[in-house]
Formats: sequence, C-alpha cells, structure tokens
Amino acid sequence: MKYLRLLILILSLTVGLIAENPAELDSLFEQGNRAYQEENYPEAIRLYESIIARGYESGPLYFNLANAYYRVNNIGYAILNYERAARLMPNDPNVAFNLQLANLSVKDRVEAPPPFFLFRWYQNFLNLFSTRGWAVIFSILLLIAASSFAVWLNLDLRRLRRGIKSLFIVSGALSIIVALILFQKYRIETASDFGIVLSGTVSSLSAPQAGSTELFIIHEGTKFKILDSDGNWLKIELVDGKQGWVLSADVAKI
Repeated sequence: MKYLRLLILILSLTVGLIAENPAELDSLFEQGNRAYQEENYPEAIRLYESIIARGYESGPLYFNLANAYYRVNNIGYAILNYERAARLMPNDPNVAFNLQLANLSVKDRVEAPPPFFLFRWYQNFLNLFSTRGWAVIFSILLLIAASSFAVWLNLDLRRLRRGIKSLFIVSGALSIIVALILFQKYRIETASDFGIVLSGTVSSLSAPQAGSTELFIIHEGTKFKILDSDGNWLKIELVDGKQGWVLSADVAKI
C-alpha cells in the first residue's frame, strides 16, 4: 500500500517508538565524513552509497554525498543528490546554495517560469516541517483529541464538559487538516516524477526505440519531469515544454 510507510511512521510517533539509527550505519556515516575531511572523496562516496544501498536515507546523507560528487566534478550525481537532500530538507540554506552552485555547471540552462504566488505560499507552508515534523504534530493533535473525548465522556461537571467538548472538536478538526497536509507532504517527498541526466550528452528521441528521430540533446545535470515509461525508455519533459524519449540508463529519478 502506497502510504503504509507513512502509517507506520505515524503510529510509531504516537506511541513513542521511534527507532534509533543502527550503530553500524552511524559508524559508516562517520567514516564517510572522515574520508571527506581527508579529501579522499572516492572513499567518502563509496561509504555514503553503501549506507543508501542498505535502504537508509536522510537529508544530511544525501547532502554530504552530493558534496563528495561535486568535489570529483561529477555534476550529474552531485545535482541528483542535492535534489534528494532538498526534498528532505526543503528549507536548508546550505542545500539550496550548493544546488544553485552545481547548476551553474549545467550546459542546458533552461529556466522555469516563476510559480503562481498562491502556489508559492502553499509550498512555503508545506515546507515549514518535514514529513516527520508534520507527523509529530498530527500525533500530538490526535492524542489531545482522543484524551479530551475520553474525559468528556466520563466527566460529570457540565461546565467543564463544554470546555472539554470544545477542545475535542478543535483538536479533532486540526488533526484532520494536518493529516491532509501530512499526506501531501509525504507524496511530495516520495514522488519520483522528476529526474536528472547523468550521462554527458543524451539524445531525446521522438519514440521509445533506437534509430527514431532525434528531437533535441540534453546534457549532464539537466532536470526534467517524467511523463511516461516504456521498457528501458522514459518520456520526459523539460521546464520549457520540450518532450522526448530517453534511455533510463542515462538518467536517474530524484
């Protein structure tokens, strides 16, 4: 089920059973950081990637990995991991600055049109907290609503019952609103609708087959939206509206 992971996160937060990161992963992360500080960037990349290969991800992990790729001038992978870090840490100024800096090296300087101001405000509101942060808020509101409802059912004093009932209604309504925000935020953080070009030069074709008409060329680090897939091919769209098919081996989903 699509939102099963999110449901597990909410339940674990509600009952206070958030697990700590395994010590082995912490050790690998620290080893990667030391390798980076010693300017052994290939080793840092190997260690960071080994953590991701075990199914763990975090904003700081992707950010450090992106920095290491940038140091070895692998712009495609650097931008890919900066984008992944930005997805998990949307308000981090260091991530935003480094991503902007890496994008200066991209040959395809396709500028996106500015978003509608209401959409921009809504995005800023969503980015006030990560998925985990919104899950904590939802868990607290849900706990308040459940507790006030239980007290309201068992309290005899009429005046206090009215106040408790009001608390239950307000906290219940807020928990529903936050739940909707939480699912939207989770969908954004886990979406794979965008990708980054990893190969130096990639031809975008008119059809998902070799030998079809070349429509345009894109270069390493270019960001695109994924519209469709067909076997080993992806149909993509650039921010200026150009569409075409590329081999999935030449790109990666954010």
